[in-house]
Amino acid sequence: MRERTNYPSLTAAQKKALRQGRSDVHADLRSQFDAAFESWKGSWFGGGLAISSDPHTRSVGKEFDALIALGPGIVPLLVEKLADPENFLALQLYDAIQPNEQLLVQYGPEDERILEGEQGRARRVVQTWLTNR
Repeated sequence: MRERTNYPSLTAAQKKALRQGRSDVHADLRSQFDAAFESWKGSWFGGGLAISSDPHTRSVGKEFDALIALGPGIVPLLVEKLADPENFLALQLYDAIQPNEQLLVQYGPEDERILEGEQGRARRVVQTWLTNR
C-alpha cells in the first residue's frame, strides 16, 4: 500500500460551487440546519464520547435525530461542512441522509484508500458531490 498523499485545497470554483449549493437551500432550512449542526457538533466529545474513537458513536442522540428530521434537503449544507477537515465526523450524517447511493463514498477493508482515514473520505465525498452536482 502506498503512503498517504496530501490533498490540494479546494479551488476558487469549488468554493463558489459550495456557496451556491448553500444558497440554493431555503433560508429557513439553512437556519434550522446551522443551529442543529452546531448543537450536534457540540455533543461530539461530551460525556462518554470524549474517549470514543469510533465515528459511528456520534450517530445517536437527539441532536443527530434533529438533523435527520430535516431530511436530504440539507445535503448541500452538510457537504459544505465536510469541506472543513475538522467536521469529518459529520460523515455519519451524510451517509444516513444521502439519497443517491452513487454519491456515497465507502471502502472495503482491503481498499488502500482506507489509509486516508475519515478525513480523506470526507474530502472524497466533497469532490464526488461537486463533480455530480
